[in-house]
Amino acid sequence: MTDVDEIRAAIAAIADEAHPPLRVRAAIDARTRHHKQRRLLLRAAGTLAAAAATGAGGVAAYRLRRPDGTVFPEITGGPGGGWLQVALRWRPDWLPEGYGVTTLGAVVDGTSVVAAERVWTPPQRLDGPNLASVALQSGWSDTYAQIPTAARTDRVDIGGVPGELSSFDTGGVLLIWQPAGQPRLSVSVGVDDLDAERERDIAVRVARSLRPDPGTFAVGPRPGSLPDVFAGQPWVYTLSAHGTMWTQSVLISNGDADLDVWASPDVRPLYDIGGSQPIDIDGARAWLDVQNHQLFVEQLDDRDVEVHTTIDGVDLPQVARAFDLGPVPDMTWYGSR
Repeated sequence: MTDVDEIRAAIAAIADEAHPPLRVRAAIDARTRHHKQRRLLLRAAGTLAAAAATGAGGVAAYRLRRPDGTVFPEITGGPGGGWLQVALRWRPDWLPEGYGVTTLGAVVDGTSVVAAERVWTPPQRLDGPNLASVALQSGWSDTYAQIPTAARTDRVDIGGVPGELSSFDTGGVLLIWQPAGQPRLSVSVGVDDLDAERERDIAVRVARSLRPDPGTFAVGPRPGSLPDVFAGQPWVYTLSAHGTMWTQSVLISNGDADLDVWASPDVRPLYDIGGSQPIDIDGARAWLDVQNHQLFVEQLDDRDVEVHTTIDGVDLPQVARAFDLGPVPDMTWYGSR
């Protein structure tokens, strides 16, 4: 078995064994759903994809070195910056031991950020199991928030504000509350190999430890010209890391159809580009698979880019040409508390 075969087998095993995540529909398995089982992983009430950094699909396909799994490796990024600043608003004073930030993200509507999220996990190995996550979201997006039916819901007190703590049959918990004059807040926890009571305890403890955070992070990428079916829709931006590689993704959904754009320094497409049509995208080599609605571009603005949609009739080369990748993101935040 080749290294590529081993990586693909590991990805498949992670996808099969991972708990269904808890917050919102996002670009978690966007790079594999078109040729694997067609499912959309949900993280109820949130906006982003913790599993983009920790589980099925996504950056798991990238060429990664394998860190020892006990510390967060240093990740080479760039100058950072972008066209839009995201306010973090809150941060927890308490997290489980060994957890660090592995994902940043936001829901962008026009020129406004309507929801922001950070996800903390332990260090994640490419060949390791899908790891636990703690996610904190400030704000809300009806476009991307879908909450499954709760198996159990309790009222809890968060600093004098009533909160709703739900557990789900699929695993994990979600705590939602809204301080007076503030955006809605939520904490989700999914902890492998621990029971629901432990997850609930962690969610409440994290929520009660929140303190104001004046920090920000930047959104660099943004879509350019889009087909009418996606134009004007709010979209999810995710910046995540797995092992020693970062990835950026943008997901645009209208409820019935999705368009995903992924960018990272060095990736391999999961599909066989041998059957695709070779084309040129602004001087970069590219391969277009019309039948499966996917495009892979090699080293466009120093990044490999993959574009995928779920519907016919989308001009993927034009989407790639018009898409602004933005500056190479700063990654000094990775692994911080």
